[in-house]
Order: sequence, then C-alpha cells, then structure tokens
Amino acid sequence: FDYNETYHNKGNVYLKLRQIDKALENYNLSTKFNSSYLPSIKSKVDIYYNFKNHKLALEEIQNFLSIEPNNASMYHRKGDIFSEINNLDLALQSYERAQNLNPDKPFLLGSIQLTKNKMCIWTDFFEMKKHIEDKIIKQEKVSPPYTVTTLYDSPKIQFECAKVWQNEYKLKHKKNFSFKKKVSKKIKLGYFSADFRVHAMGHLMIGMLELHDKSQFELYGFYFGPKIKSGDTLHNRIFKCFDKFIDISLMSDSEVLNLCRELEIDIAIDFMCHTGDYNRFNLFLEKLAPIQINFLGYPGTSGSNKLDYIVADKILIEPDEQKFYSEKIIYLPDTYQPNENDKKISNTLVKKETFGLPDGKFIFSCFNSHQKINPTIFDAWIYILNNTKNSVLWLLKDNKFSQDNLKLLIEKNGIDPNRLIFAENLKNEDHLQRIKFADLFLDTFPYNAHTTCSDALRVGIPVLTLKGNSFASRVAASLLNTIKLDELIVTNIEDYKKLAIKIYNEKSYLNEIKKKININKKDSNLFKTEIYTKNIERAYKKVHQNYLDGIKPQNLEL
Repeated sequence: FDYNETYHNKGNVYLKLRQIDKALENYNLSTKFNSSYLPSIKSKVDIYYNFKNHKLALEEIQNFLSIEPNNASMYHRKGDIFSEINNLDLALQSYERAQNLNPDKPFLLGSIQLTKNKMCIWTDFFEMKKHIEDKIIKQEKVSPPYTVTTLYDSPKIQFECAKVWQNEYKLKHKKNFSFKKKVSKKIKLGYFSADFRVHAMGHLMIGMLELHDKSQFELYGFYFGPKIKSGDTLHNRIFKCFDKFIDISLMSDSEVLNLCRELEIDIAIDFMCHTGDYNRFNLFLEKLAPIQINFLGYPGTSGSNKLDYIVADKILIEPDEQKFYSEKIIYLPDTYQPNENDKKISNTLVKKETFGLPDGKFIFSCFNSHQKINPTIFDAWIYILNNTKNSVLWLLKDNKFSQDNLKLLIEKNGIDPNRLIFAENLKNEDHLQRIKFADLFLDTFPYNAHTTCSDALRVGIPVLTLKGNSFASRVAASLLNTIKLDELIVTNIEDYKKLAIKIYNEKSYLNEIKKKININKKDSNLFKTEIYTKNIERAYKKVHQNYLDGIKPQNLEL
C-alpha cells in the first residue's frame, strides 16, 4: 500500500485548508514511508520558501537534489533563497547551474543578471543587456520586471516585460466577481504591503497614513511581510494609522479575496507591485476591490489591466508615454512621492573621522544600493574622481563582492582605492545626521535614488541626477523639480560629468545651491505632508466617484 501517496494527498488537502502545520506533518509522514518521494519533498520546499524559512527550505532542496541532481527548477529556487539572504556568490552558482541544465528556463537570465549587478560583476554586462532586450522584444520569458528597471531606460521595454511577467500568474478564481456599487459616508481604502515596518517604503508612507482624514476614509492595512522585530517603532506608528490592521501572511489568496469583499474595500492600493521578496501581486489580478491602484512601491507599470491607475506626476510620465502603461495615470500636482514634514535626526555629535571620512576633502556620495550602479555610471564617477584630485567617493556598504569589485575597478583606472569609502548601515535618524558630511550626491542611472534622494535634500545635500525616459530614471528629477532645483537635472552623461566637476571647482556655486535647498525646502511642497495627503485624497474621491457614475478609468490630473 502506497502510504506515501496517501499522506501526500492528505497534506495537499490540509494545504488547501491553510492548515500549514498539519500539511507539513503529512508531507513528513509521506517521506518517512518513502524518503525518495519527490512530490512531498517539493511541497515542503514550497511551504518553507513561501514562509521564508530559508534554512529548512535549503535542507529540503538538498534532499530533492540528492535524488534528482539535474533539476533546474530546484537550482533556480536555491538561487532565489541565497539571493534573499544575501549569499550572492552561492546564489550566482545556483542560478548558473540551473542555466547549464536548462538554458531556456523562464526568467532565469534576469535573476542571473540582477545577482551580477548586485555584485558589480560587469564582464559581460553590455552583451547580456542586449541579449535580454532582444528576448523581451520577442515577448519571451526572460526576466522579472524589477531587473529590467535597473537595466533599461525604456518605458516600452519595461511594459513588454511586465506584460509577459503578469501573464505567468495563475488565476485560480476565473469567475468574475461583480462588486455592488454603494454610496457610503466613508471610502474604504485597503493598503497592501510587506513594508509596514522599518523600510524605505515605511519611511515614505508614514506621514501620509497618519494624516488621512478619518471622517472621509476608513483605513485597512493588509500586511504580508516578515515577522515584525520588537522595538520597530516605525511599525508601531504605521499600525496605529489603520482602523483595522490584518496580517494576511498565513492566509490563502481566496481567504484574502473573500475577506476584502466581505469588508467591501472600495479602493485596493498595491504598495508593492513587482518589488520585494514577499510579493502578492496575484491578489490584485483576482480583483480585491472595484478600484485598484499601483502606488509608490514599484517605479513602472504593472502590465496588467486589473490595476486601474498608477500614481505619478508630470515629470515621471509624459503624455506620449502613457501608451506604455497598462494603468491610467493619476497626475499629482507636485511629486508622486509622499514624505514626512519632519524626520527625527540624531543630535549626537559626530565627526568625519567616525565614518572614515578625511578632513579637507570634497565628498561625493551615493547611498543607493549597488544593483543600481552599472559600468556606464561608474565610468562617469571614475572620470569625475580623475578630474577632482582632492575628493573621495562615499558609498553605502552593500555586500563584500561589490565592495571588492569596485575597489579593483577604481585601482585599475589609476585611482587610489582608499578614495572609495564605504558606509555601514545605520538607523535612519543616525544616517540622516551622517549624510550632512557629503558635499554632492551623485545619482545612479537608469534607476535613480528615490528615498535616498529625498533624504539628501531633507538635510540640505544637493543631488545631481541624470534624467532619462523611464519612471525609475526620473524620480530624482521629480523631487528636484518640486524643490525648484532644475539646475541639478541633466539629460546626458557628458553634462553629468561636467556639472559634478563644476560644483567641485566652484565653492561659491555649491554654497549657493545649498542655500537654495534650505530656502526652497520651506517654500516648496516636497516635505508638506498635509498638502500631499489632501491631494491623494482628492484623487481617491475622484476615481471613486467616477466608478459610482459608471465612468471608466481615465487619466486624472489634479
């Protein structure tokens, strides 16, 4: 009698019922009767991976591969796990093994390229970039969308990639649910995120969430991120913003859908879209609410007609680029990015040497994560350093591979590697205090600084950005435009290099810019959370009224 199959099937039933412990118990009994029974091992891998128990997921993958050593999918999954825990060398090894076993494995090439980008391994950067682009144009399953935003300054390429990616999600509930139109005193907003915690997104959204008008809106927070760490004060603040906060991480898609429909959520807001390891984009494909909005988390289109709107501004998406967005555009009057009026900044007295910074040197800085750095922008930085002898470049400490590779590259170009200084990760309030030591923030391209740009401007540091054609390559331009600092926006790499060198050479010009930031910060709406919140609420009310009036989603300008 095949007890292993019986227990496996029983495990499947418990899994459908979301009784995870009982499902695991039965899969374990299945492999106890037959230790080589791959379906049960695979089910265990999936459960552990989905609940981010990386250690046990890796153990089960090893069990699987000891029986079936040439399974490309298991190596791909192994790569994903190592990537999530920042073991980038092991991630790359696993992905490349998967590629050797199945060169055409869907979306694998994009994962390989993103891992190399994180490590700043650029030996075949331009060849791979061209290769991936060719495959996207042919609508092949080559890369997850996030990777593509870091590689291409093209809303068209990003749109094509997102369409292919979102087609991969299996729609389980094919029957279209019909929402009943209802007029009620308050509009119910459902915010969905894995980032209601200490996270760049958490820092951006908190001020807006706290200021929502509770007489007009009812707020629901749907959380599916990692277990909240004790002492996470940002999470505690976010938690208090919602009328109801629901952890949906252990709930099935159908349970979440039924819950949202029972609660009669009017507008479901996706704070993630195609970003993050805890993504649940598929929920939006099933329709959580009659109106769905792609907002803040992902700088580009979802590629799906199930999301009705994307929040943007006039700098981010120009009229002739609307065709590369599956959503209609909500154009906010200032910038699309919410910010707090004030952020806590540490008042501990610190000196430059605390952070390994030399006295009397000009400090160029960039606190973007290293997958945003590429050979084109790094060549520009090398050129700038070669032409500004009394300067250093201050970067974020991201991972040991990128740090070593960037030091090697800079040395190969005849520059003392000690001119590259890496900053440890700090609490936000300490980071905001420390970045005041920078003279000029050099932005990355085609994926700009987002939160890091508004952080720099908040403490009076100028940000030099290269504005391109894609959403991700215009975020810093959007923020600089709001604070009326268009002189720091350039449109080609030559002007980027020239302006960085000019600012280095002309101290009076730099002082003038810094003075302007401090004046414009008070006058502009960049850090005026009340104004931002009122604008986004006007947008919510307008799209909701259009829905009640039977008007199809259309571009909306506030």
